[in-house]
Amino acid sequence: MARETKGLISGISRRRLIKSAAGVAAALGAPAIIGRAPISSARADFAGENLIVVSWSGNHELSFRAAVVEPFNEKYGTKVETVGGWDQMVSQIVAAPADNPPFDITIADEYTSSAGFAEKLFLKTDRSRIPGFSAVYPWFDEERGPAKEYGVPFGGGSLWMLTAKSAELKPDSWRNFWDAKAQGKITMDAAAFYWDLCIPAILSDRKPGIEEVFETPTEMEPLFLELEKLKMAKWYKDGAELTNLMLQDEAEVATMYSADAYGFIKEHGEEFEAAIPKEGTASYTNWFLKVRGTRHADLADLFMAYLLEKETQQRFLDVSTDFMSRNDLTPPAHWANYPRSEETIRQTFKLFSIDGWSKFGPNWDALDARMKQTIAKTTQG
Repeated sequence: MARETKGLISGISRRRLIKSAAGVAAALGAPAIIGRAPISSARADFAGENLIVVSWSGNHELSFRAAVVEPFNEKYGTKVETVGGWDQMVSQIVAAPADNPPFDITIADEYTSSAGFAEKLFLKTDRSRIPGFSAVYPWFDEERGPAKEYGVPFGGGSLWMLTAKSAELKPDSWRNFWDAKAQGKITMDAAAFYWDLCIPAILSDRKPGIEEVFETPTEMEPLFLELEKLKMAKWYKDGAELTNLMLQDEAEVATMYSADAYGFIKEHGEEFEAAIPKEGTASYTNWFLKVRGTRHADLADLFMAYLLEKETQQRFLDVSTDFMSRNDLTPPAHWANYPRSEETIRQTFKLFSIDGWSKFGPNWDALDARMKQTIAKTTQG
């Protein structure tokens, strides 16, 4: 995408998350609100009804509209539409009347979910109305904890490695960022520095996965020192800048988000390669949550059930590089080694969890200041 990158978190919403983190547990105890009628008996009543669903802006929104929303409308005669967002969804719901939200369903990663739970903005899901849960990888519920009672897991996104074929380096190991051939030709995301820190954390054997990212700033110092061994061409601020740096040969080795990888390689695959390195990668999950006050609760339930259908997820997987929640999908041609088992999902994706955000968030200002030092040091000379 021309991100619109996933890390663009506004100061206002970030501070809200940090201040209200204590309210998340209370929000998770809120009572369930269930639709008026069983999905099976209500479908005939949905023709012509509107529903607004938020997806991630950029390439994700385009793929979601074509592979998910348009087939749904064709099937049920509805007028569902999708709009793009990043982190502003919570503030938009809070600003609207409680009984008239700006949209009915929103996508939410762990950060957005935490912020919304703290404000008590989402409704519990009656899973008896949604048969698709039987095919979902248990990993999604396990990593979600008590928050699994809200919404449905559609899939998730992750950090990928992108290399120019001219670099003589493959996107097969995060260690290649420290290869002598890459120095001066590297670019990473300056806006979402927490994903950058995940790379040395994954390579470290001091703690499993990305657990080192959830420590105190003092304990995280080794991660910054590892990044400071790199020599950057430039730190990019959004997806458009990343694309320009790679296409203009200023950079040859980069981090890229899965929501961007499919479109980039489809267009520029003769010159570049993108993949999840063998060590695994940092990730977030994409849950779709029903917004409190929606006037289309039954249609929202039908749509969320549709999100867990095999055909729906296969269509989206075929035009993306996000991983999906169902365990019975066929790997697309562009992703031959797509993870297909619970074990592989666990080995591949290191989740920046809700609990992780509760630990990382309070240290944001100190870590942000420290990262600015790293950015300055790695771009000198």
